[in-house]
Amino acid sequence: MTQETPPPAAAPKQQILLSEEQYHQISQELELLRAKLKSQLVLFGDLNGQLISQKGSLPGVDMPILAALISSDFSATSEIARLLGRENRFRLHFHEGTRRNLYIASVSEQFFLAVIFDPSVTLGMVRIFTQKSIDKIETIIRTSFDEMVKISNVIDAEFKSYVNEGLDRILD
Repeated sequence: MTQETPPPAAAPKQQILLSEEQYHQISQELELLRAKLKSQLVLFGDLNGQLISQKGSLPGVDMPILAALISSDFSATSEIARLLGRENRFRLHFHEGTRRNLYIASVSEQFFLAVIFDPSVTLGMVRIFTQKSIDKIETIIRTSFDEMVKISNVIDAEFKSYVNEGLDRILD
């Protein structure tokens, strides 16, 4: 019996922090998605299990625990994907119930979007509208990230200039 060498661990991804404006834009998109699908609940969280935003409710369900369980679902299926030789994790999860269905998709590799909906809503409709919302949310995240990189580059240039001037004064 031979054992395969596991693939090397992926390089850690840069943590994305959402601004208040991004939060509001994403929350607005979640509300639009919930309305289009007439879903009971839409959740947006990070893959560490932190609930970021929710639209709708499920009586008797602890939302932070649900977000943590969804995150764990992604972790488990990522390991399954690794064992099956896939380089990337599964991006979509669908759980079919008798009274409710759960559709989960990854967003920008650090977040998830979960939709809990009635079985009378077709899965195809959920997939199409959810993907459109994911595209919009990824644009919101990417735009802000690009702006942060530009600001960081300006700060780095200003800091370098400040350090050089300080060194010149010390050494003169």
